[in-house]
Amino acid sequence: MIPISKPFLGEEEVEAVAEVLRSGVLAQSSRVREFEREFARFIGVKYAIAVSSGTAALHVALISVGVRPGDRVITTPLTFFATTSSILLCGGVPVYVDVDEKTMNMSPRILRRTRSEAKVILPVHLHGHPVDMDPILKISKEAGFIVLEDAAQAHGAEYKGRKVGSLGDAAIFSFYPTKNMTTIEGGVIVTNDDEIAERARVIRDQGQTKKYLHEYLGFNYRMTEVSAAVGLVQLKKLDRMNRRRENIARTYMEELDLDEVELPYVAPWAKHAWHLFPLRTSAGKRDLLVEKLNSMGVMARPIYPMPVHRQPIMTRLSDPEKNFLYSLFPKDLRFDETPVAERLTREVFYIPIHPAMSDDDVNTVVRAVKGAVREVRN
Repeated sequence: MIPISKPFLGEEEVEAVAEVLRSGVLAQSSRVREFEREFARFIGVKYAIAVSSGTAALHVALISVGVRPGDRVITTPLTFFATTSSILLCGGVPVYVDVDEKTMNMSPRILRRTRSEAKVILPVHLHGHPVDMDPILKISKEAGFIVLEDAAQAHGAEYKGRKVGSLGDAAIFSFYPTKNMTTIEGGVIVTNDDEIAERARVIRDQGQTKKYLHEYLGFNYRMTEVSAAVGLVQLKKLDRMNRRRENIARTYMEELDLDEVELPYVAPWAKHAWHLFPLRTSAGKRDLLVEKLNSMGVMARPIYPMPVHRQPIMTRLSDPEKNFLYSLFPKDLRFDETPVAERLTREVFYIPIHPAMSDDDVNTVVRAVKGAVREVRN
């Protein structure tokens, strides 16, 4: 089975981990600091604060930019649930703006029509394609919103020549094993803001300003030295791994121009990181194509099964019998309709794209997609 995604690891990562283990220094120390410096340099920002996961990065970042209970955070309904759960775990109120039909990212046009007293806008660079940030930044400046980019899937993506993660007030990345680069598990907050960076450092480390001096409430969200060692090796490979993803995507774009499937859109101002390769078809054919591809040894899967606010937990937040964290969350949440996101959850699916794929793997995927389309057509 050719997987949709797979970590690209070599002997360099193995040796880096072994070196950490031999040193006996495993908790956050010099390698984490080095990884933070190098990642900040890569993105083009002053600060990077490494944490234990992408979700931890979201949670810390939202608190660090000032989200407090009752504050409204505007975000997208088409994303992994952690984007929303992190807002809720701060006591924030998510407000969903529907997505653009082409990029599948937050629609600036719909955002402009949204009338909400919000503190933060949290756009997500889905699949590695950048959000159209200029209009969002303009709206934010006019309204006094803070912009926090969720770049969990967009390592190395660029918007008009600038790395995503360097465009808003702060941003987060995830280093889960299937991402464009990995630290095994891990995440990072990046920012140019001195205060946001300092808050994030304190919050990720039990609220300590010095060892055993706890001036704030915080969490144990530290990154380990093992993760940082892997991250330092992966960061050096990231451009090369992304180029391989781009080459695979180019082949797909040339070979899979079929009537029954819609290829992903790439805006003229975007440098796509190709974390995932989405195809779109009619709702009636999507699941059949996924089933046939999996039976041919090519892993395929649908996009998220529903917009975030349709998840079962979202109807249970205000019920203390069904939600054991009842006291943390806003009550009686109400959400606007998001028809584009609803359609996309019924029509979009993914095929394999990752740097460990050989040319033979890529050709196998192309043949399988063409064959599955023929079968569905007939």
